Amino acid sequence: MKASVRATLKSVPILLFAALASLGTFAQTPVAPQIGKETQALVDSGQAAIERGQYDDALRAFNKAYILANRIPQTAALIQVKIGNVYMMQRKFDAASASFQRAAALDPNYALAQNNLGEVYGEARQYNRALEAFNKAIALDPQLSRARYNIGITYTRMGNLKYAEFVFRVLVRERPNYDLGFDGLAVTIARAGRPREAISFHQKAITLNPREPSYYYNLGLSYLMAGDTAKAGEQQQRLLKIAPELADRLASAIVKRSMR
Repeated sequence: MKASVRATLKSVPILLFAALASLGTFAQTPVAPQIGKETQALVDSGQAAIERGQYDDALRAFNKAYILANRIPQTAALIQVKIGNVYMMQRKFDAASASFQRAAALDPNYALAQNNLGEVYGEARQYNRALEAFNKAIALDPQLSRARYNIGITYTRMGNLKYAEFVFRVLVRERPNYDLGFDGLAVTIARAGRPREAISFHQKAITLNPREPSYYYNLGLSYLMAGDTAKAGEQQQRLLKIAPELADRLASAIVKRSMR
């Protein structure tokens, strides 16, 4: 979307859930081959702590690893990105930005550092800076689908739905197995007032990654927008088994819609 970190949605349209929820979820770049055993053990310990939700422990492990690896720029940059990722999970965006900037300075060719820095700017609603960072990431690594996805999400958040749709359509044409691209396209089309058209793209995202709860949630919202409360209810029932909190959120949306 893989572990997902849910963003706070009080200030954004509810249909953007998956797009914004995925902020803070990052591809994991392999550790550089020069890494020593002690450093590798610390990195592994930090990753395990993240899986347990123990973010402070993860930070301690990664910071120790960074001290050991600081003479190898590429490895140090990778660890700084991991540190920044944890700060994003904690919604400590200033700290995350500092880590990603440090990573980019250590390794100017590190596309993921630029992408993740753009995600921090997106959280701060500094959309032009976010687009600049995402474009730098793509220039460094044209295969980094996440950066292209983030460009589409940024245009969606800016209200430029036509260009966002264009970006997503190109992305899914060139990356037909990229589930996040199909969900982004579906969200954008639904927000543009065409929820029935969006449904097939939601379903494609689910087919590609049936374990991502937010895809069912967004599909439920599109069904609601299309006036199909029964189908929305089916998605809510599916979510009860895999993501009860999202099921409750969708149930609330269904109740609100039925009261109109």
